[in-house]
Amino acid sequence: ITPKRITNLTQIFRNSWAISDTVRATMVIAGDTTTSESKQDCAALHAQSIEAALFFGRKYEGVRKGQPFRTMDGLISIISDINNYPASYSQPNVWQAGATTNYTQLEGFLDPVFNQTTDPKVANERCLFVGGQARKVINNIGRLNATYFIENGETEFGLQFATFKTARGTFRMIEHPLFNSNAVWSAMAVAVDLSSFKMAYLNGRKTQNKEFNNDGATAQDFGIDAVGGTLTTECTATVKNPPANAVITGFTAAAQG
Repeated sequence: ITPKRITNLTQIFRNSWAISDTVRATMVIAGDTTTSESKQDCAALHAQSIEAALFFGRKYEGVRKGQPFRTMDGLISIISDINNYPASYSQPNVWQAGATTNYTQLEGFLDPVFNQTTDPKVANERCLFVGGQARKVINNIGRLNATYFIENGETEFGLQFATFKTARGTFRMIEHPLFNSNAVWSAMAVAVDLSSFKMAYLNGRKTQNKEFNNDGATAQDFGIDAVGGTLTTECTATVKNPPANAVITGFTAAAQG
């Protein structure tokens, strides 16, 4: 094995919440307390920011408002960089689908991910994170290449595939909500070797929750008539085997073949 060094930057994620003590004291008709809902919203936005960077982040190091500013490379960026591949690869595993995509073309896009194995226990299985458009196209590829019948008395119809197989492996589709946030990502599929893809935290920088003026909070600021808190995480994405992953963009329509 001739190893290649793949470097990345850590990125700081911070999300805060705060409500006035008047709002905290106000009774709500239904649901959790205003404090609980604000904390849950903050946690959800914090997780969303990290997950978006893990997929779509681009490495950058500079200065903003006089302070150091760093962002990390996400999975897609790492897969797309040919410098992360062995010398035997002429191009990264990134493919652009055409006006239509059939089964043969889909298999051709995904086939190279099985040339590299990270964990022998799951050598021929990948997760396929997709947007809604990509999922419809892949589902329709299966439908157009199959024959099915509706019998008298049936009260429902249609096909919905969660898994498909090629000659060399199995793909389990997961429609990711982040991919549906815009039309470009919705038409994208990312094949992921989970054994090669992990998060790495800077020492002592796993998610920290610091609150003020809240019940049980260590920090008390008696000059502010409010409660609040901040979540802080510093981490990066590590991909130990980029060629075991793939990106397909531009799914438009399905075809037989």
